[in-house]
Amino acid sequence: MNIIPDATISRLGWIAALVALDYACVMLAVLADLRSGILKARRLKEKRTSGGLRRSVEKAGRYYVLLFAMTLIDAMVCGALLFLAVSDGPSLPPLPLFTTLCAIGLALIELKSIYENSHEKDDYDRIIGQLRKLLDDPAVVKRLLELAGLSRPE
Repeated sequence: MNIIPDATISRLGWIAALVALDYACVMLAVLADLRSGILKARRLKEKRTSGGLRRSVEKAGRYYVLLFAMTLIDAMVCGALLFLAVSDGPSLPPLPLFTTLCAIGLALIELKSIYENSHEKDDYDRIIGQLRKLLDDPAVVKRLLELAGLSRPE
């Protein structure tokens, strides 16, 4: 007798894949920020030292400690819901909420850092303005929430 239904096992696989994607996106954001910092140092004809690289590695370490803590919280939530699901209670969440929110926050910090390192701020300001206009549209926000699984389509 299978205690955990196949659909639940499949959802656990998707949640694990989303967690891996969160970790990969944070790493890409850190690497993009490192790249922008190196380009800025070249542009300003500053030396690129091991101290600057060390700070990037330390920052990535701090980010991953925080991300791992959020993953543990998500694992506890999934474990509790899995226990309840066996007794016909609530099912697993559609995504690892805490890990994903943390990854989004860390990626936004890195995007701000990339913006600060850029010498083409006018282009970024124009893009940010367009994104704000787009996010002011309730239909766009509603569709994004549907895609994220945070609301149901009508």
